[in-house]
Amino acid sequence: MPANAVENSGSLTGHILAQGWSDTPAERSRNTRVMIVLAAALGLLVAISVMVVLLAGDALDGLVGNVLNG
Repeated sequence: MPANAVENSGSLTGHILAQGWSDTPAERSRNTRVMIVLAAALGLLVAISVMVVLLAGDALDGLVGNVLNG
């Protein structure tokens, strides 16, 4: 009986898996860098969204206030 039946099954998938990359963990520094960049981009998007909401609220308040007072 073979030690790993999946890789020695005779199927194309088993052959590809047998020829594939070894199971080594990914580099931690690269993953950390990606997470930092994604967090910074998310923070920037949230800051821009807050500015848009505040500016739009002031603009609508000015329009509605002028109509109601006018």
